[in-house]
Amino acid sequence: MALNPKLVNTGTAGGTAINADMSRIEPSAPVRVQLSANYATLHNPGDPTRPDFTGCAVGNLDFPKTVPSGTILHLLAAEAAALVTAGKAAYV
Repeated sequence: MALNPKLVNTGTAGGTAINADMSRIEPSAPVRVQLSANYATLHNPGDPTRPDFTGCAVGNLDFPKTVPSGTILHLLAAEAAALVTAGKAAYV
């Protein structure tokens, strides 16, 4: 975690708030995780688009959007790490 973290609530998974440290957005390749709980995603103004949602039709970007448990997602490193740390996803 950064010295001065900028925690952003990206949603809830299995009743747990997911707070990603967006103080430094990694420009590297998306990180792949498999959800172990349903993930109700949020999109705050100014947040980058999740790699898996880039190019989606506008109708598919309504938030909150629930992604079912077992889904493999490509996410920014900070959001993936927050999900894994909360025990709601695993790296694949």
